[in-house]
Amino acid sequence: MTDDINVISNPDDRKKFKALLVEITNCMLKIDAERDLMKEIVDAGKSEFEVQPKLIRKLASTMYKQNYADVQAENEHFEYLYEALVNGKKD
Repeated sequence: MTDDINVISNPDDRKKFKALLVEITNCMLKIDAERDLMKEIVDAGKSEFEVQPKLIRKLASTMYKQNYADVQAENEHFEYLYEALVNGKKD
């Protein structure tokens, strides 16, 4: 079982690897902080403009990814399937 585990035995390499882990955890802390800030911004948007947080996040995500056409096509496909399968609507 321990045959497939790579143990870093060189002390200098261990220090370098630990520094790598510290750097990653620092990035994770930044990500957590940014997520908290985004939540505060979304909550402010909900309070000030009475827009649902889900919609604010979707708008921001679409703007960030610049994939409006893809989102629009997906929504059209969803609407078509819903109407056909749930409501029994035919073309």
